[in-house]
Amino acid sequence: MAMTRNEFEEKIGKVLSEHGDDVTADLSDELLAYWNGHEIAYVLVSETPTGSSYEEFVMNDDQWRTWRSWLVAWTDAPTFSVRPEVRNWLADEPPAESGE
Repeated sequence: MAMTRNEFEEKIGKVLSEHGDDVTADLSDELLAYWNGHEIAYVLVSETPTGSSYEEFVMNDDQWRTWRSWLVAWTDAPTFSVRPEVRNWLADEPPAESGE
């Protein structure tokens, strides 16, 4: 049976939530995932003349179906990075509700 998006996100979410706020799953050269304290969040990376640019990305079912094979393959040989800029992304997230 093919891995579902929920199964994929649970798998990488567990790893990311255990490894700290600065860790990203490097899904491709241009797509990162990080744990925002509630769920997996995605970011598109593009290189500009002044450095890296980051844009929030929302994974939908169509994208999951298109990218499933290489995202599932990524789980066989995952790569992660430590990125201090994740703290800035987390600062933009709403605070966690108490009791959740």
